[in-house]
Amino acid sequence: MDISPLSTTTQAAKPAAPERAAQTQSAEKAGKEFEALMVGQMLESMFAGVETGSAFGGGQGERTWRSFMLQEYGKAIAEAGTLGIGRMVEADVARLYGQTSEGTKG
Repeated sequence: MDISPLSTTTQAAKPAAPERAAQTQSAEKAGKEFEALMVGQMLESMFAGVETGSAFGGGQGERTWRSFMLQEYGKAIAEAGTLGIGRMVEADVARLYGQTSEGTKG
């Protein structure tokens, strides 16, 4: 009884799982990074007209560092996933990875 084709099929299926996991992680990272960037930009627009106050010392120093603070707020909001923008981007990126993988296989 020859079972060599069965073992070949099993070996061929194994590399796909790590590749799929890497693509999933990459799609998730892209989604979170995009959401963080977008939320940071929205916060920048929101704070554009707000005067610098005494909470952080005011003046040019606060204007300079405010953008860094807002970027970190954007990262925190994206990490929490409350807006869902990252999940939508992740789904689209994963779908595109799937189309690319299918296109290269066949």
